[in-house]
Amino acid sequence: MGSVRAQTSRNRLLLAGLLLAAVAVVLIAPVFMLAMAPAIGLFAMVAHRIMPGERLIVRLRERYAPRRRRAPVAQRPYGVIVVRRTGRLLASALAMRPPPAPAAVIS
Repeated sequence: MGSVRAQTSRNRLLLAGLLLAAVAVVLIAPVFMLAMAPAIGLFAMVAHRIMPGERLIVRLRERYAPRRRRAPVAQRPYGVIVVRRTGRLLASALAMRPPPAPAAVIS
């Protein structure tokens, strides 16, 4: 019975030390703490002998897995482009320069 009590107090002491270290790192280097948060979390789980099982990992992966979309409907391999003939006015409006001046015909 005494070993169970000693184990519990050691776990509490370890948890308190981890929390104190985390607070110190957050105050000193918050960016480092954000980068190391997953590793610290895994270390805390292993230190307390909490090991996520295969079922839990599969369930968590399925929760955040992208949804499968339906197969796209078969489309034509090319798009049909219809070009209508346009007149000189539209062509000159789309040009980068103004239309040419009418030729001076001397008769």
